[in-house]
Amino acid sequence: IFRKADKLKRDVDACLEGFAAPKGSQGSDVAMQQRLAALFADLTNSTQILREEVSALPEKGRAVWDRKAMRLEEDVSVLQQAVDKQLGQFYKVQREAENRKKLFGDKKKTDGPDDEMQGLARENKALRDSANALDEVLEQGRSIFGNLVGQNKMLKNART
Repeated sequence: IFRKADKLKRDVDACLEGFAAPKGSQGSDVAMQQRLAALFADLTNSTQILREEVSALPEKGRAVWDRKAMRLEEDVSVLQQAVDKQLGQFYKVQREAENRKKLFGDKKKTDGPDDEMQGLARENKALRDSANALDEVLEQGRSIFGNLVGQNKMLKNART
């Protein structure tokens, strides 16, 4: 799973670099957007599966894999911002629906008996994801506020 997620991460990076290259026709942009969205969805899914498998490992070997999973999750969050810039509003709605599904869980899921520990682990992950989302919102707010303060100073200097 880690190798697959790492390969997907490299593919998403390559796709993002393709957007930075000189633009071709509009059709290729749409195809690249679709490919980027699919790759990123696979990457986030693989990262989530890896995290679940790491938490199921025995304590002895978990530390190394926990660090690898943590680094991968950090990379995914950085890539998320770059993907959001490229894909814009169209895929934002789709991503919000997926996040809502992750947060509240898939009600149709019937993989078998769900013990209390797995439920608590999912709840913990959902709470961490919610906290991360709130941190991102706060950071955006701080950035906007900083920009407004800078514009205000610039306007005051221009007036004098």
